[in-house]
Amino acid sequence: MDRGYPDRLRGEEIPPVARIFAVADTLDAMTTDRPYRRRCEWEQAVDEILRESGRQFDPTVVRAFATREQRLRRTQQELARSA
Repeated sequence: MDRGYPDRLRGEEIPPVARIFAVADTLDAMTTDRPYRRRCEWEQAVDEILRESGRQFDPTVVRAFATREQRLRRTQQELARSA
């Protein structure tokens, strides 16, 4: 069985935008309601992303995410209020 990103890419071989998108998509998936499950709390999603640093997510991307996480949270709340 092939492992890793498509074409067996791993680590730094995976395009940076794909590594960033993996974190962003996970955050969105976990913090929004889905037809098959309710959203989880923001803090739970952040904890999961931090826990998976170096395994599921690029550690450099996770560190950048962690430094901006509170700002992202405020942006998400503002967007939810304006929807």
